[in-house]
Amino acid sequence: MKLYREDPCDVVVVGAGHAGCEAALAAARMGLKTVLLVMNLDSVADLPCNPNIGGTGKGHLVREVDALGGEMGINIDKTFIQSRMLNTSKGPAVHSLRVQADKKMYHTEMKKVLEEQVNLEFVEGEAVELHIENGAIKAVETRAGALYETKACIIATGTYLRGEILMGELRYESGPHGMKSSKKLGEALDRLGIRLQRFKTGTPARVHRDSLDYSKMEIQEGDKEIVPFSFM
Repeated sequence: MKLYREDPCDVVVVGAGHAGCEAALAAARMGLKTVLLVMNLDSVADLPCNPNIGGTGKGHLVREVDALGGEMGINIDKTFIQSRMLNTSKGPAVHSLRVQADKKMYHTEMKKVLEEQVNLEFVEGEAVELHIENGAIKAVETRAGALYETKACIIATGTYLRGEILMGELRYESGPHGMKSSKKLGEALDRLGIRLQRFKTGTPARVHRDSLDYSKMEIQEGDKEIVPFSFM
């Protein structure tokens, strides 16, 4: 395939989940010309693994991102459907904020922030090759043949990298929600001698609501007094 050169940039970020969105915004807000590559614009900040943000052992990370000027805390404060402070029967050291996101709204709002960010070019495309010279990144190549010359590359592909779906004995290549798996980039990393390890996420079985006896269940209400994630 004949390659064509795009305008050079300072940073290429591959993937637009939590990490990719924050990395791209941080680079652009520092004044660096940034390109954010995502295989499908519908998968931006899609929360494929869990629509909850925060919780024990995780909520403080959202606050740390917020303290560093990140977007996650701001975005979830705009798009949550339920908020609860966990462990309130115990001391304040173990209090933990957890919120349930409106998945579509979270995606829409984060995508809007990315599209409006100065110094950030938002591109739908699949990274398939990393061009390295003397141990340093020189360019990122896409499946369509675009070549982005860059000084740095941040790979934040999450479970899309060599993604597989396993259902009993059935096994096939796929990203979350039927999206494409990023196979070519995994092969490129292999050729560079970068060892890849598999990260597993488990999805529980779905049940039909008509099969449930709600009289044996307890409603778990959200908090009336909302504590925000962001202090920005």
